[in-house]
Amino acid sequence: MSASLFNLPGGVEDILSDRAIDLENLRRSLIDLYSQKSFSLVYPSIIEFADAIGGEVNSELKKRAFTFSDNSTSKEIAIRPDISQQIARIDQTSNSEETKKYCYAGEVIKKRKDSFAKSILAIKIGVEIFGSQNSENEIIDLLIESLKLGGLSDTCLSIGRTEILDEIIAEEVLSKEEEKDLRELISIKSESNLIEWADKKNVNKKFLNKIVQLMECYGDPKCLEKISEFSKLAKSSVDSLKKIIENINHKNIHVDMTDFPGFNYHQGLVFSIHTENFGFAIANGGQYSYQKVNGEKRSAIGFDIDLISLLTIKENIQ
Repeated sequence: MSASLFNLPGGVEDILSDRAIDLENLRRSLIDLYSQKSFSLVYPSIIEFADAIGGEVNSELKKRAFTFSDNSTSKEIAIRPDISQQIARIDQTSNSEETKKYCYAGEVIKKRKDSFAKSILAIKIGVEIFGSQNSENEIIDLLIESLKLGGLSDTCLSIGRTEILDEIIAEEVLSKEEEKDLRELISIKSESNLIEWADKKNVNKKFLNKIVQLMECYGDPKCLEKISEFSKLAKSSVDSLKKIIENINHKNIHVDMTDFPGFNYHQGLVFSIHTENFGFAIANGGQYSYQKVNGEKRSAIGFDIDLISLLTIKENIQ
């Protein structure tokens, strides 16, 4: 169906009739599931001041957000491209030391088109846990349960950790722009382009070899053995990841130590869900933190699911 028929911009669509009902039923079922597991439902505002959106990761989110001027305040307003960081802002206002669990659902709009539908608009549903140090398996189990509730049982869980790559990059003196370019090359797993970039920048060969080995660490969890020898931190990260994997009740688990989904604010465990014949992630998640008023870090972990994509895949496999 052509978007222009309804005078809609490219990358957006109307959801009509039975499909709209199916989408709403899916949303309700998942919210009920999260409520049963003691997650508090919140609906953050779809707009925020552009200079504040995303908190500590403002620059990362702002560049992906649609913005406009607010004549009443003379400030720039942003339409959210992400909800997780809004939940972090809500948690921050509570100034709590206790573990807090939130769930949410709502629209996000990003400048860059993603998903197989080439959409700039998505309806996300997700959960976040703040202040807990041992919620990794709880979150992953809940994500897998969520997808099964949505009609997807045959999925691949891709899982990794960010610390090893961060440590390797910290060993080399790079500008912010050089680091950004490097991470983009790593994300697309282009070894030839990486080597070309390294030659131009005259980077240390040992540094380059570690990056290449890390990029090649994907697929079977056995690949983790080689990179665990990089450093004490690498061994600790690998051991932690192995322990998490051992406690996941899911048959198809894929390790990837350089696939970091979302907006690059994750630190620690990262994961995503994929299905056969669809070349994109249906769900993304991981660990992150924010700085409290007193300077302390408050840990968080969560995930979000693209409801429209989940519904579309479900329709295609029926």
